[in-house]
Amino acid sequence: MTTSIANKQQFNDLITTIQQDQNDKELHWLVSQIIIPEFQQIIETLKIVSNLVLYNSPQHPDTTKGIERGPAIKLPLTSTTNHSNLNGIIIRDGLYILKFNVVIKDHYLNKYFNKLNLKKPILLQQLVNCKKSIDDSIDLLDQLYLLNETLEKEESEQHTTINHKTYHKQLITSFKNLVSKIQNAKTNLQMPIDPSIIFPENVTDTTAFEPELPKIISIDFYINQAEICIDLKYLHKITEKPWCEIDPNTGLSYVDMVRDDIKNKKSNQKVEDSKILENLNNNDNSSHSSGFFNNVMNQIGQFKTSTKNYDKNDYITRCITYNNMVVMINSKIEVSSEDPILVSCFTKLDSIEYLINNFLYSLNNLI
Repeated sequence: MTTSIANKQQFNDLITTIQQDQNDKELHWLVSQIIIPEFQQIIETLKIVSNLVLYNSPQHPDTTKGIERGPAIKLPLTSTTNHSNLNGIIIRDGLYILKFNVVIKDHYLNKYFNKLNLKKPILLQQLVNCKKSIDDSIDLLDQLYLLNETLEKEESEQHTTINHKTYHKQLITSFKNLVSKIQNAKTNLQMPIDPSIIFPENVTDTTAFEPELPKIISIDFYINQAEICIDLKYLHKITEKPWCEIDPNTGLSYVDMVRDDIKNKKSNQKVEDSKILENLNNNDNSSHSSGFFNNVMNQIGQFKTSTKNYDKNDYITRCITYNNMVVMINSKIEVSSEDPILVSCFTKLDSIEYLINNFLYSLNNLI
């Protein structure tokens, strides 16, 4: 009986070993015959995207070969609402907005200007981040390709087959890292994920425009869904105390601290509400309602009453801390224009991500 069990175990071990050897051979074939040959094409596509972002051209400029950077991208801008109208152009060249010339009709903005022109180039940080992720991806693929060539050379010189398991595991780890970098590049073309590049953390350089802007006007330039977007805001500065006060140590306004206080009370109230609801279910007594709304309103009622046209709720819900001021947004114009170069970049990155994910799926099934 013992001998029979031992023989069965040996048989199972043999089957497992054969299966592992077969998987290793299939994995090596997949890597050497399918994945590695694609490296150069992937690298070439990534270089094209990198060049498009920086030079508006798929080729790196080379004066000796007569290759010049691509022309700047000129895009139309049009926005019409019931309260405002904007028409003009924006020009992007590589990582920078070079021109922004618009005519604006708006009750608030027309107090200061009817036409607005950009005097200084504006860096699009999203494109900087996008290009860095692409270039990091190229470096990673170059390293993997070089490592594979080194292994093949060692096999050829030693006339033996090297165990590629370590390389295959490294390949999987590197591909996961590669997908993350490509996703980051794509995301920077899809939305402004860094809060420092948009209102209220981004502070407009008012001297970059003609005419020079007052501090109560902010402009953000960013990328969303491969479109160049501009948000132009006319702000009302709050001067009523305590709402206008800002803590010099934390940079938080009185309104920020009030909202944080209400948020914390709401979080604590949820625990209390759950206990009250449990009592309601047990006692069927509706007189024990949670009263969260009343608690919040009582909290708001502790604050000073405004002498202006705003009530306490307006201050709490509408005030924003911007450029060491407490402000409300009185008027906003949002306009965008699709950038064909960025659309092409996103499409290429999306295809590469799909291909790498397929490689990862196959590798994980055989490892």
